[in-house]
Amino acid sequence: MRIHLLPETSASGPPWACAEIRLLRPYRHPLMRKHMEVSTGPRLPLDRVDAVVIQRALTPEASLEDAITFLRDVRRRGIKIIYDLDDDLLSQHPSFTLERGLMPSRPRIRLLLREADAVTVSTALLADRVRPLNPCVFVWPNAIDENFMSEKRSDIGEKADIGYFGTMSHLGDLLAVMESLEMALNGLPARPEMELCGISDDPRMAGLFATQCKVRMLPVDGDYASFQTRLHRRTHWKTGLAPLTDNVFNLCKSDMKFLDYALAGIPSIYADCPAYAAVIDGETGLKVSLEGFGAAVLRLLQDHDLRNHIRDAARQYVLDHRTLRRCVPALLDVVKQVL
Repeated sequence: MRIHLLPETSASGPPWACAEIRLLRPYRHPLMRKHMEVSTGPRLPLDRVDAVVIQRALTPEASLEDAITFLRDVRRRGIKIIYDLDDDLLSQHPSFTLERGLMPSRPRIRLLLREADAVTVSTALLADRVRPLNPCVFVWPNAIDENFMSEKRSDIGEKADIGYFGTMSHLGDLLAVMESLEMALNGLPARPEMELCGISDDPRMAGLFATQCKVRMLPVDGDYASFQTRLHRRTHWKTGLAPLTDNVFNLCKSDMKFLDYALAGIPSIYADCPAYAAVIDGETGLKVSLEGFGAAVLRLLQDHDLRNHIRDAARQYVLDHRTLRRCVPALLDVVKQVL
């Protein structure tokens, strides 16, 4: 099989994380390469291609007319289209700034969804969301590259007490647990250390928890592999945060943050919501309401044995069920069915 990947990412700079997670790393995995030749780029190769895998809005620079031209060329050559989506881009984003950027691309997204021969999505709820546009939907949950795995984290030693990373789209999620965290941390005899990465480029971010914590802002790294390396080798948090507000856009979110935290050996607290259904409370993480994040942080900070138990159990779950080595065969089956 000859497969061409056309990830939605910038023309310059490293590929975006969604391109790495959903296209580049899965389709280039050795288990896939045993069965197919894989090429990548913004344009289709001139020689034979059996299927093209696209995602989201095709490319950041594309217009609706570009998408129509692309579809016409693909159909003329008899190439199958597999469309991948990892977020509910059909629904309004809670951030006005991000929604303003999404609106122009939504007609393009709907067109590509309708015209694809098959659609792959990261969650069952997202499959339900897009099925009215395309009945041929396969759920392929996110998986993490096992090559990021480092030594057993319980042997490394812990550094910062609390940590959080996220894109700017998650600022509202962090703000939703701010009051709960402030109230809980006020009762500690010493100020814990907190590390924040991403979330916002506003210089006032470091001051959000400054009264309760010693806050360090970590530099944002747009290179997915470099980010994973830092997460595994330098981000030794006692507890990670994964809040998620209750809104239509977040309903279809995946548990990628759980996979990141778990494989990196960071015992973490997750919002009790559909996205983190795979997390077992008290076993592979703590699951709480947004109002309960503060109490959960105190519980983890004060219980070394619980942290180690969650760290080991979560990591083992990911190694057993959610690495690319485990999950790529299911993706290969999807491609075979489409072809």
